[in-house]
Amino acid sequence: MRFSIANHRATRRAFLAEPCGWLEARIGLSLDEIASVSPGRLFSLSFDLPLPLFDVAADARGDRSWLAPDDGAYFFGGGSVSGFDALDADQWQAGCRRWVRLGEAKASPIGFLTAPPAPEGGRTKICLPEILLRRSANRQSVSLIGFRDSTPVAAIARGWMKQFRAMVAPEDGAAAGGVEQRSCRPDLPEWRNRVRAATAAIAAGRFAKVVLARKLAVTMRKPIDADFLAREMAQASPDCRIIKLPDETGCVIAASPELLAVKRGAKIVSHALAGTSARFHSPEENARASASLLASPKERLEHALVVDSIAGDLREICDEVHHAPAPKLMRLRGLQHLWTPVAGTLRPGFGLLDAIDRLHPTPAVLGFPKIAARDWLKGIEERRDGLYTGLAGWIDLDGDGEAAVVLRAAHVEGREAHLWAGAGIMAASDPDAEWAETELKMSALLDLLEGSGEGSGEGIGS
Repeated sequence: MRFSIANHRATRRAFLAEPCGWLEARIGLSLDEIASVSPGRLFSLSFDLPLPLFDVAADARGDRSWLAPDDGAYFFGGGSVSGFDALDADQWQAGCRRWVRLGEAKASPIGFLTAPPAPEGGRTKICLPEILLRRSANRQSVSLIGFRDSTPVAAIARGWMKQFRAMVAPEDGAAAGGVEQRSCRPDLPEWRNRVRAATAAIAAGRFAKVVLARKLAVTMRKPIDADFLAREMAQASPDCRIIKLPDETGCVIAASPELLAVKRGAKIVSHALAGTSARFHSPEENARASASLLASPKERLEHALVVDSIAGDLREICDEVHHAPAPKLMRLRGLQHLWTPVAGTLRPGFGLLDAIDRLHPTPAVLGFPKIAARDWLKGIEERRDGLYTGLAGWIDLDGDGEAAVVLRAAHVEGREAHLWAGAGIMAASDPDAEWAETELKMSALLDLLEGSGEGSGEGIGS
């Protein structure tokens, strides 16, 4: 089911009391069951949402959101369980072993995961939301998550309801009214110098590829409604993963087609995505652009480096790692990419978090060889904030989940937005061509911020 952003503001206001009353009644019937959970345990109380409340889990607001429109999957997380907002892998696994599931819904509760940006990278952290609204496969559920300590059960219930009311409150539903001012860093002259320095380092044999990034800072005429923007992104790019996460001073929003790891049971897939060109309205121009991308030695070499790196990392923890001998095209609105899924079967004892720790960051956002590219980027003081080229995703109690690279990202606070995009620099890279690629990547999100994304012809790609 494709994500819809039809504005039902009046209807949602009319029914606001109904979902809150329904949930409060269900919690009330479960207080004794919650009280019976042993101290020191994490627990969840889950319910399937009835059909009359079907839109609640599609139109919610969340501190943390994960939208996969083409897969019909939407997760909205509200708040975080005190003391469980930055779990490492061992803490998460220990919590899962002592987790108590209450209620009727069969959907497994999840934690939202993140990992820091390249070039530094870092270990995965997991946050447990207090409330999870989940919609997938034409079903929707709500999971209330808590930790049994000395807090009275009634106080836990009041906290859940406060979060839930905030999540189903109507949004402003308006664009940010156009750009008031903008600035970019690095600017074009500095960008050219950086690309030339990178190609010189490649010619000297220091590495084969490095990824450079740039930031566009914009001030809008009106405050930015992050939830509205995320829904606009989902409509514009239903084949991407739309991510919204809180940050120290605002939130991060991104639309990424690049799935670093998708785990279902013992099977894991990582999507190698490197090599980019524009798409056009004309079928003839599109055909020429596709043929040129597939035939480009520079783009094919850049892509092959990413595929080989991912396959090598997965072989450390997987059996039967395999991928197609040649890339396919991932076609998005406005952009297309060389794309190769790399699949494997996890060996016993390894899971999603093990795969993430080995794969992140890939050469698609760092360079190759990774250590040499990382050291060079640190030497030129490459800085990426707003989680750009980091990871975001989810993991459930059974260990299944997804992690996407945070690309085409913006850090949003009030009227300010910092947009990020990057380009893979190879020996044959032209500074102005790489600048144009980053402009193309940022244009879609900028159009949405300005309220002109509808019909712009551009999409949000990698």
